[in-house]
Amino acid sequence: MIIHVVQPGETAYSIAEYYGISIDWLIRENGIEDPLKPVVGNTYVILFPEETYVIQEGDTLESIANRFNVTIMDLLRNNTYLADQGSLVPGETLVIRYVDTKIGQIAINGYAYSFINLTTLRKTLPFLTYLTIYSYDITQGGILIEIEDTPIIQLAKQYGVAPIMLLKFQDMVSMDVQNFMFRILTDIEIQEKFINDVLAVIERKGYMGLTFDTPYIYPAYREQYVTFVSILTKRLRERDLIVFDGLSPTSFELVTGVIYSEKEIFDISTFVDGTVILTYELARIQGVPTASIDFNSKEELLQSTLLPVLAPEDIQLGISTIGYRWELPFVAGVSVGNAISNTGAVQVARDFKIEVQYDYVAEVAYFVYEEAGREFLVLYMDARSMEAYLQLAHRNNINGIAIWNIMEYFYDLWLLINGQFDVVKVI
Repeated sequence: MIIHVVQPGETAYSIAEYYGISIDWLIRENGIEDPLKPVVGNTYVILFPEETYVIQEGDTLESIANRFNVTIMDLLRNNTYLADQGSLVPGETLVIRYVDTKIGQIAINGYAYSFINLTTLRKTLPFLTYLTIYSYDITQGGILIEIEDTPIIQLAKQYGVAPIMLLKFQDMVSMDVQNFMFRILTDIEIQEKFINDVLAVIERKGYMGLTFDTPYIYPAYREQYVTFVSILTKRLRERDLIVFDGLSPTSFELVTGVIYSEKEIFDISTFVDGTVILTYELARIQGVPTASIDFNSKEELLQSTLLPVLAPEDIQLGISTIGYRWELPFVAGVSVGNAISNTGAVQVARDFKIEVQYDYVAEVAYFVYEEAGREFLVLYMDARSMEAYLQLAHRNNINGIAIWNIMEYFYDLWLLINGQFDVVKVI
């Protein structure tokens, strides 16, 4: 496996010829929009087929998998175009195996909104262990705000992926007795009704587990919070459901290395199935995105604060696929970054004929461009960024990652995973 950084004068054709691979494979698997004019500084991931097969009349994925002693999921991961066209076409070539030696197993938790494009989801599901659906919010009256998630729950199960319900607790930002988190921690009857409501939704929708985000809880109520979570977890476990707790470090916590509730994190980790360390970066962000923070600070937080209290096998290390576009000059507390995907960022660089740079301290790709007399900075994740996070997990013996989010297909990421890891399936 090779991460290739496009150089001036190169085309997709010259790159394919240099590595001795099919130009059709390179264009298709890397999602290349303009093979004659690739963006200088952009990354392509190169995998080398070891064994291929030309599809014959009457072949099915099952018959081919049985013939070559691989799984259907292996074939779908190795040939992602099948999700786009939906059927086998005689005469086309399938990759049966790549030459790369896998370095281990990995469990992958992909986060998605319920309105994700179903073709994108089908293309991604072979790479997933869990699909966490964002999200069930809670009103101050304790009512779960439901979402239309049944179609993607059913689709996930068809691909051997466990659908996970995400519960967003209201932050304890005040001591107000009307705050629902205050009431659920201090009133047993409210707590019992809420847990029953959650279980009813899980059973009705067909979820296989629950993730709950741990909010900021005032010190006076942290013990009650741990007790509440232990009761909730016990009730879920009685139904053989998977239980994760979520930890979302802020930029402040990443920079300072201070996690607000270390003891409570440890207490909760002793009775849940795992802890997801993932920051949700949304469509608009004010302040500094976590992706632009010194990568070493993230590793130091992991090693000095989290790993001493969390077993590496119980951690899912979060990776954000979200980039941002900022208008310059940046004004603290005023400037707002607008989300941009990997493919969107590359398209902007292509449109404005900009060479992509890379920051090896933050592990992010970036470029600056001008439009209508205004100047913009784009920060985004490319193959080098994804590889940095995958290797961070691997060298710390963390065998689970969580992706925020999978709403767009990230070619580089899935090629990197496919070239290095066997994906765990729990169904």
